[in-house]
Amino acid sequence: MGWKAAEKLIRHWKILRGDNVMIIRGKDKGETGNIKRVICSQNRVIVEGKDLVKKHIKQGPGHEGGIFTVEAPLHASNVQVIDPVIGYLL
Repeated sequence: MGWKAAEKLIRHWKILRGDNVMIIRGKDKGETGNIKRVICSQNRVIVEGKDLVKKHIKQGPGHEGGIFTVEAPLHASNVQVIDPVIGYLL
């Protein structure tokens, strides 16, 4: 990662694993889900069951190959935390 990319990293995360969020941009706009994983080094999050993409995996000695559906990471600016008390966006 270059120094310009390091300047744009989020320093204080408001989104944590297990938070209920709404997707505000992208193909799943308006849908809600729970945060499965936070990737701080890339400013991205993975939401359970959202932003599904097809991934082609080559067969190897320890696993089978094929086309699998996996969750792609979303940029942290494209999700917004939902308040658990009132159920609306913060």
